[in-house]
Amino acid sequence: MKTIEEIRRLRLEELVQEQGSAARLARAIDKSPAQISQWLNRSPDSKTGRPRAMGGTAAREIEAALGKPSGWMDNIDGVAGTPQPTTSFLPGFEKLAVPLLANSGSMGAGDEDMGEEVMTGALPVSPEWAQRTLKPTGLQNLRFIHGYGDSMKGTFEDGDILLVDIGVQEPKIDGVYVLEANERVYIKRVRQRMDGTFEISSDNPKVRTVDVLDGSIEVKCRGRVLWAWNGVKL
Repeated sequence: MKTIEEIRRLRLEELVQEQGSAARLARAIDKSPAQISQWLNRSPDSKTGRPRAMGGTAAREIEAALGKPSGWMDNIDGVAGTPQPTTSFLPGFEKLAVPLLANSGSMGAGDEDMGEEVMTGALPVSPEWAQRTLKPTGLQNLRFIHGYGDSMKGTFEDGDILLVDIGVQEPKIDGVYVLEANERVYIKRVRQRMDGTFEISSDNPKVRTVDVLDGSIEVKCRGRVLWAWNGVKL
C-alpha cells in the first residue's frame, strides 16, 4: 500500500499534467516552481537530510486553490497506475478501503500531534452503508484512528478503532470530535451552550472535566468521530 506521501506526489504529478507544466501549477497555487520540484523529486532537506514531502497543510492549501474537495490529495482513488480502493468481494456488494492511520487521539491527557497522516493499512467499509448511515462530508474524507484512555468510557473504550470524518473543520453541531490544542490531540465531546459558546467535556463521569472554547486557547478541529468499531453511532 502506498504511503500518504507517495499518494500526494502522484496527485501532484496529475495536477502538473492538468495545468500543462509545473510552472503553471506553481502560479495557480501561489507556490514557487522550486517548491513543486522539491515535492516531485523528494529533494533532501538541508537540515535533516530526509526527503522533502508535502505536508497536510500544503495539501489542503492546494485543494482549496484549485477547487478540489478536501482530502483529494490524500485519496488514491482514481490516481493513474494505482489500484482502486473499491472492489467487489460479494456479488452486488462493494467495499471501500478506508485508511487506518498510525495517528491516535487520546481520551485523556492528550497524545502528541504527529503532524502528518501515516497510514498503517485499511479497513473495508460498505460505501452504501457509510453514505446512508453516517452521512460524511465525502467518502474520501473517512479515516480510522485508535482512541486511547478512559475519559470517553461508556461511549467507547480504551483502544477502540474510531471512524472519523476529517472533512469536518469546525464543531457546528453537538458531537464527538478529534481536537488539537497545545500540539496534542484529544477526543472529546463538544456541545453548544445556550449563550452560543462551545464546551468540551468527557463522557466518563469519573473523569469529567469541562472546558469552554472562549478563544483563549487555539483549538483546531481535526474531524468528527462518526462511528466506533464497537458498533456505536455517534
